[in-house]
Order: sequence, then C-alpha cells, then structure tokens
Amino acid sequence: MNESNGTVLVTGATGQVGRHVVAGLRDAGVRVRALTRDPDTADLPGDVEVVAGSQLDTVELARHLDDVSAVFLMLPGFDLDALAESVDVLGERVRHVVLLSSGAVRDDVSPGDQPGPIAHAHAVVEEAIRATGVSWTFLRPYGFAANSLAWAPAIRSRRPVAMVAPEVPTAPVDERDIAAVAVRALTEDGHEGARHELTGPELLTPARQLEVIGEVTGRHVTWEEQPAEDWARSLLGPDTPDEVIAGMVADLTDRDPVRTDTVARVTSRPAHTYRDWVEAHPDALTGSLPPVSRGDADVVLVGTWRVADADSQRAAARAVLDDRHDRPWPTGLLAHSVLLGTDGHTLVHYAQWTDEDALDEFRRTGRTAHHEAVAARVPGIERRDEGAYRLYREAVPERPLEPGAVVLVSFRTDSAATGEQFVDELIRRHPVTTGEPVADGMAGNHFHLALDGSRTLNWAEFATVEAHERVVAERLNADDEVPQLVERTPGLEPLGFQRFVPYRTVHGRPAR
Repeated sequence: MNESNGTVLVTGATGQVGRHVVAGLRDAGVRVRALTRDPDTADLPGDVEVVAGSQLDTVELARHLDDVSAVFLMLPGFDLDALAESVDVLGERVRHVVLLSSGAVRDDVSPGDQPGPIAHAHAVVEEAIRATGVSWTFLRPYGFAANSLAWAPAIRSRRPVAMVAPEVPTAPVDERDIAAVAVRALTEDGHEGARHELTGPELLTPARQLEVIGEVTGRHVTWEEQPAEDWARSLLGPDTPDEVIAGMVADLTDRDPVRTDTVARVTSRPAHTYRDWVEAHPDALTGSLPPVSRGDADVVLVGTWRVADADSQRAAARAVLDDRHDRPWPTGLLAHSVLLGTDGHTLVHYAQWTDEDALDEFRRTGRTAHHEAVAARVPGIERRDEGAYRLYREAVPERPLEPGAVVLVSFRTDSAATGEQFVDELIRRHPVTTGEPVADGMAGNHFHLALDGSRTLNWAEFATVEAHERVVAERLNADDEVPQLVERTPGLEPLGFQRFVPYRTVHGRPAR
C-alpha cells in the first residue's frame, strides 16, 4: 500500500513498537502524525506532528484523521465497544489500517472461542476492521522479546526470576522487527489482506534466555519455576473465571513452538536475535550498576575525575559512554560503568577487563584518543586518581535488594598482605558471616586489592544514599569495632569515602 503521498497516523506512538514505527516512517520519507495521551512528554523528533488523543476516543481520533491515508493501530486496552466505534471511524476516513494484533489469534475459531482474553480482544478488533471494508494488514507477533523486562526487578535485586514453563521454547520477536514489518505494510503494495505472523529467528527456552542475559551483562541470573496458573491469575486478576485461566495456560503450554521467517521475508534483512535485543537493553534489564561479581573479569580499572559542576558531570559521563559507542570496542574490555558523585563534581569509572595484558594494550594504544575525544566535548576535566585492582572477596546478604547507591571506601596499604589481612578480618566480622542482622539498606561489600599492593577499595552497595548516611551515623562511631580494627591494623591508612549514584554501564562481548 504505497502511502508516500499521505500522512500516516501512528497510535501508541511512544510505546515500545510505536516509537520504532515512527522512526521507520521518517526514514522512509513519510509524513507522520503521532497520537499520544501526553504530547509534552512524547520526546519525538521535531518533524513529527504530535497530537493529543486516544484511539478509544472517537471524537479525538476523528479530529486527527485529516489528510491521513493509513493508520498503525494498536490496542491500548480491552474496551472492545470503544475500539469498535474507533474502527468504524477509521473505516470511513482512511484507506489502509495496519493492526498490531497477536499471534494468539486463531483463524479456525470464532472471536468468542479464542484461547484467552488477549486472543479474544484482538480477534474481535480484526473482525471489526474486516467488516468496514477498509484495506487491512494484521501483524500477529508471538512472544515479545521485551516481555523479558518483567524479569528486571528480580535480576536487579539478585532474586531468582519466577519463570513459567522454563523449558518450553519460544522465538521472541524484537519490537524493532515488528515495527519494520509495519512500516513495509504502511508504505508498500502487496500487504493488503495479509496476516503476518511474526517471531524471532531462533527457538529459545526461557531458561536459555536468562543465560543469554547473563552472558551479555556478566551477571549470574538464577530462576525458580512459577505455576502457570499463578502467572495467568497475576496477569488477569484474582476474580478471573477458572475457565479463562485454564484457556490462557493451555495456550501457553499446549501449542507447538512457532518460528517464522516473516520478518526476513518482508524486510529483506535478518530478524534480530534475542541476544541482539538483550545487547540493546542491558540497563533496562539489569540497571546501571556494573556486574561487580562477574567471574571473567580479572582486572578492574578504577578512575576518578573532577569537573566544574553537576551539568559538566553528566556531560562528561555521557561523552565517555558515547565515545565507547563511536569507536571500536577495546579488546578485553568487558564493561565500563560511570557513576556520579553526590558532591556534584566527581565521576568514578569502573572498567572491567579480562586481564592485565588487555588493559596495558589499551593504555598504550587507546586511552589517549579516548580522553582527547571526551575533553573536546567537556573541557576542564581533572583526572585525579586511577588504579588497577582485582576483586578479592565479597560479603553479599541473601536478602534481595536493588542497590541505588555505591560508596567507595579507600585505604592505603604498605603491601598486598596488609590488604588481605584487613579484608579477611572484616569478612570474619561481617554480619553475612556472623549471622547478625545486616544494616538496613546495605546491599553488599565487594573488596578490591590494588595490583601493586598499595590500596584496598571497598565497593559498598546500598539501597539509597540515605541508607549509608544512617550506617555512618549509627555504626561507625569511634568506639565501634570497624573503626577500631582500622586503627590497630599496621600499615593501613584510611583515605575516606565518597558516595556515588549509578549513571550507566555499557557492555562489550563476554569473554569466551
């Protein structure tokens, strides 16, 4: 359906798929009108006409259909009466509708007999669109790769992921691929009356998906099986009839795995793999902190910068990570994290490397160009301190907790042996070892020793900055055992601490 001379209305334009549809239409030179409930927060390019409204409000919808030839339609909810009225309006005003439907829809049964509420709702809307006589294309994606975001809270707090049917394979589809097919259907002939079933290119069990997340982000992610009935009821509500729950469970567990080549066939390029999707969403899955405990990182480079103010602080952090993206990724660099000091001036870099040789090579051949590129964007950076460390020991409570702040506690040591002795004694006294209650808001301690034996660094994670402030006020008085241990350890000099909040982590390819 060649709509190059008309405006395309994109509903759900700020959603996971809609944003990519907007971007793809712009790249194709198509005029875009984006429908969203709150244009002020849409954050769409300036050449996109952003309008306020909802596809459930026929008056608002009709107001935005002038000069519109095609519509990308997605369901914002299951108010089927309102959606039917909106579909009638579209049928009267536009030539082509591309519906983001669902792979759960079955063509061999009526809308009322579809397996579960998701299939039912989309089947009803499909039928309503056909009844108007408008030209249509139905996109029927199966499981979204983005469904993995539901696991993020557990991953971030280091809890096992509750997983339904962990060994039942699916082919998760990337939202970028759904959008790419939508753009083709909105701008090309040959898609009228098509029901495009969309999946990713590979069948993966949910358990394997978690392994991929761990491989990309350097985290060890565990899972525990959740009964499918509990999962369905958590989605549909406690009052959902048992037969509806049973239908949704059966649709999940009884159907044969589906994998199609539709994305590649329609777009003339390979579909994104699940690993591709994870690599595009690491922060959304695991947060902005580095995977401190990863086993394939032998060396950590920790560097501190100081800048003029908070605006420069963020600008420098952004410049550093942009430069990582813009130039070839250094061999042996696993992840580079930037945190912002609560003083509004300091940044800390935590870069994990496979080994000393890889770090030394970067220092010889890549660091100068990297620093110069950042300095060109943010003048006046003062590089204060840098050291190479190795993670020595950790004390992490079993209590699930997502860290929101990091405190770096530094000590000068006269030898590596002094650092080891000090850390060993701290671990022996730590609540994780003794079984005593862990301070409220404390997420864990990760002790690092400098490769040259000159420093000991405690990467201490807390739920919030305020949680660390409470620990300092309540547990680090001069007569407490930790300050006393510091005082009586020969060859150890405390250098103080600094508080930081996460900014972002970028990841390289995992070590094999």
